[in-house]
Amino acid sequence: MDTATGCFTAFIFICAAMIVLGLVFSFMKHILKFAIAVIANSIVGLIVLALLKLVGIAVPLSIPVILSIALFGIGGLGTILILMFYGVPIQ
Repeated sequence: MDTATGCFTAFIFICAAMIVLGLVFSFMKHILKFAIAVIANSIVGLIVLALLKLVGIAVPLSIPVILSIALFGIGGLGTILILMFYGVPIQ
Protein backbone atom coordinates (compact mmCIF):
# COMPACT_ATOMS: atom_id res chain seq x y z
CA MET A 1 0.00 0.00 0.00
CA ASP A 2 1.50 3.30 -1.01
CA THR A 3 1.40 6.57 0.90
CA ALA A 4 -1.39 8.16 -1.14
CA THR A 5 -3.77 5.24 -0.57
CA GLY A 6 -3.00 5.22 3.16
CA CYS A 7 -3.61 8.96 3.46
CA PHE A 8 -6.86 8.69 1.52
CA THR A 9 -8.05 5.81 3.72
CA ALA A 10 -7.19 7.76 6.87
CA PHE A 11 -9.00 10.82 5.47
CA ILE A 12 -12.15 8.77 4.73
CA PHE A 13 -12.01 7.19 8.21
CA ILE A 14 -11.64 10.58 9.92
CA CYS A 15 -14.53 12.04 7.89
CA ALA A 16 -16.78 9.09 8.74
CA ALA A 17 -15.85 9.35 12.43
CA MET A 18 -16.64 13.08 12.47
CA ILE A 19 -20.02 12.46 10.84
CA VAL A 20 -20.89 9.74 13.38
CA LEU A 21 -19.79 11.94 16.29
CA GLY A 22 -21.85 14.82 14.94
CA LEU A 23 -24.94 12.63 14.69
CA VAL A 24 -24.43 11.26 18.20
CA PHE A 25 -23.97 14.79 19.58
CA SER A 26 -27.12 16.00 17.81
CA PHE A 27 -29.14 13.04 19.11
CA MET A 28 -27.91 13.55 22.67
CA LYS A 29 -28.70 17.27 22.49
CA HIS A 30 -32.31 16.53 21.50
CA ILE A 31 -32.66 13.87 24.21
CA LEU A 32 -31.31 16.27 26.85
CA LYS A 33 -33.65 19.05 25.69
CA PHE A 34 -36.64 16.68 25.92
CA ALA A 35 -35.58 15.41 29.35
CA ILE A 36 -35.23 18.94 30.72
CA ALA A 37 -38.71 19.83 29.41
CA VAL A 38 -40.26 16.74 31.02
CA ILE A 39 -38.52 17.39 34.35
CA ALA A 40 -39.57 21.05 34.36
CA ASN A 41 -43.18 20.14 33.53
CA SER A 42 -43.22 17.55 36.31
CA ILE A 43 -41.86 19.99 38.87
CA VAL A 44 -44.42 22.62 37.88
CA GLY A 45 -47.20 20.01 38.14
CA LEU A 46 -46.12 19.02 41.65
CA ILE A 47 -45.89 22.70 42.70
CA VAL A 48 -49.41 23.34 41.38
CA LEU A 49 -50.60 20.24 43.25
CA ALA A 50 -49.16 21.69 46.48
CA LEU A 51 -50.79 25.06 45.75
CA LEU A 52 -54.15 23.38 45.19
CA LYS A 53 -53.78 21.67 48.55
CA LEU A 54 -53.10 25.07 50.18
CA VAL A 55 -56.16 26.59 48.50
CA GLY A 56 -58.35 23.75 49.75
CA ILE A 57 -58.82 21.54 46.71
CA ALA A 58 -58.04 18.08 48.01
CA VAL A 59 -56.57 15.81 45.38
CA PRO A 60 -56.26 12.24 46.70
CA LEU A 61 -52.61 11.24 46.71
CA SER A 62 -52.19 7.72 45.43
CA ILE A 63 -49.60 6.02 43.26
CA PRO A 64 -51.53 6.50 39.95
CA VAL A 65 -52.18 10.18 40.72
CA ILE A 66 -48.56 10.92 41.65
CA LEU A 67 -47.27 9.00 38.61
CA SER A 68 -49.58 10.80 36.19
CA ILE A 69 -48.63 14.19 37.61
CA ALA A 70 -44.92 13.31 37.67
CA LEU A 71 -44.97 12.03 34.08
CA PHE A 72 -47.36 14.52 32.46
CA GLY A 73 -47.10 17.53 34.76
CA ILE A 74 -49.89 20.07 34.54
CA GLY A 75 -51.65 18.01 31.86
CA GLY A 76 -51.82 15.02 34.19
CA LEU A 77 -53.05 17.19 37.05
CA GLY A 78 -55.68 18.75 34.80
CA THR A 79 -56.88 15.32 33.77
CA ILE A 80 -57.12 14.24 37.42
CA LEU A 81 -59.09 17.40 38.29
CA ILE A 82 -61.49 16.87 35.37
CA LEU A 83 -62.05 13.26 36.41
CA MET A 84 -62.70 14.40 39.98
CA PHE A 85 -65.14 17.05 38.74
CA TYR A 86 -67.18 14.46 36.86
CA GLY A 87 -67.23 12.15 39.88
CA VAL A 88 -64.88 9.44 38.67
CA PRO A 89 -63.44 7.73 41.76
CA ILE A 90 -59.69 8.14 41.91
CA GLN A 91 -57.87 5.79 44.25
